[in-house]
Amino acid sequence: MGCLGNSKTEDQRIDEKAQREANKKIEKQLQKERLAYKATHRLLLLGAGESGKSTIVKQMRILHVNGFNSEEKKQKILDIRKNVKDAIVTIVSAMSTLIPPVPLANPENQFRMDYIKSIAPLSDFDYTQEFFEHAKKLWDDEGVKACFERSNEYQLIDCAQYFLERIDSVSMDDYTPTDQDLLRCRVLTSGIFETRFQVDKVNFHMFDVGGQRDERRKWIQCFNDVTAIIFVVACSSYNMVIREDNNTNRLRESLDLFKSIWNNR
Repeated sequence: MGCLGNSKTEDQRIDEKAQREANKKIEKQLQKERLAYKATHRLLLLGAGESGKSTIVKQMRILHVNGFNSEEKKQKILDIRKNVKDAIVTIVSAMSTLIPPVPLANPENQFRMDYIKSIAPLSDFDYTQEFFEHAKKLWDDEGVKACFERSNEYQLIDCAQYFLERIDSVSMDDYTPTDQDLLRCRVLTSGIFETRFQVDKVNFHMFDVGGQRDERRKWIQCFNDVTAIIFVVACSSYNMVIREDNNTNRLRESLDLFKSIWNNR
């Protein structure tokens, strides 16, 4: 009986020792993670919609995270072609609504305009060569160019000119987006996205959030333990209005938003 009791005590001692060693390992790992967390700079990008926050994130990826791999580039092709469609649809649709309206320089392009307007509401759209041909011919029309020059009077994505001038490459079957194409590609940010990168052995976590008014309620989730806030403003939008109400000046919206963040910090 005595031997049995000693054996049980020995087993307990071994288990307790193993538990202590396991606890030490866990505590050591937690301490390591705490130090890494303290040494990490958490950057929160804030700003109104279409101010360039996501572009900064993509630039950080290209510069510090080995950019985008071939599969990620392939996944962006549809977004880029959608930018082409949105751009030409918006411009030709605005020609008749501007005051004064802008006519086509070449009336023979009317059937092309009719085609573009007919595919405007289609969300599931096959980007055929016919579409790209019509879009290119319309972009070459001086009337369309004149309407583009007045783009501050309506809502047009800022990459419109960039991609409309590159229709030939974007329309190719073997098209592969360049880093510049990815930077210019416009996709509405909804939600919160984190990008991690390192500069000179310093760790950064950058958080990108949607800037439209209905997205700002999500910002509060990102403020805990933030090292710095980078407030982004598109100075080029000084003579444009926001999409949300088609009335408020974009630069004024940014200034008011910055003031609100500062007063509630």
